[in-house]
Amino acid sequence: MKTKNTIVILIGILSFFGCKPEVHKSISENLKNDMVPKNINYEKQIEIFKSLGYEFTEGVTKEMILTDGYAESSWEEIKIEQLKKIEANPFSLLYYYFGWRSPEIKNYNFSNKCIWFDLEFIDPSDQYIWFMERMGIITNEELNFTDITIEVDKNNFEWIVFKVNGIDKRWKLEKVGYISDSFFQRFSYLPAEFKTKRRYTYYSDGGQQFVIDFATEIEQQEFIKSTNLKREWLGEGNHFSEPK
Repeated sequence: MKTKNTIVILIGILSFFGCKPEVHKSISENLKNDMVPKNINYEKQIEIFKSLGYEFTEGVTKEMILTDGYAESSWEEIKIEQLKKIEANPFSLLYYYFGWRSPEIKNYNFSNKCIWFDLEFIDPSDQYIWFMERMGIITNEELNFTDITIEVDKNNFEWIVFKVNGIDKRWKLEKVGYISDSFFQRFSYLPAEFKTKRRYTYYSDGGQQFVIDFATEIEQQEFIKSTNLKREWLGEGNHFSEPK
């Protein structure tokens, strides 16, 4: 559980308007492995992601990636520095971008393959609703979340009430003003309950931001083999609290 503070107001906007979080400050531990190439050019990374089924939506360009998600002009030095970071951290930084959003893009999302998120994005509470909707979209309709609302009980605890594949659910969150990280953990149990072909995955480069994806066992193996990123199954690794 984390206490909200004034900075989350700014950070919460990031999930909608693409203000650049500093994910590049944390270098993924897998990059410390001498077996991993230290530099892979941008085009090669895009090619490999495409072979794995990842493509940016229409309108997302290299120029946009190198200017922090906007198509506006930027100093060439900034673009060069951003490209160096992407190529020095193979696949990690670009993977985050597949889950990113920007008002420059129709429907905002850079792709519907995954979600780039941060616990501090849950501000205001309706961000729980947005995140749950996105968690359905990336499953390609294997899990469909509908009728989502936030309720507050007499003890000032928030509850998220919804349907998943037509089944009524009600998850207890935290008191108003606090963030429930167990909310994210709960999603890891749904694939087994609904016997989906795929499961939610989790990737982080070591910071508090992360990428949630959805994959089969084979897709998970191919992704890790092709990118050398240590992507896990959501629910493993003690990244989030267990629901009480």
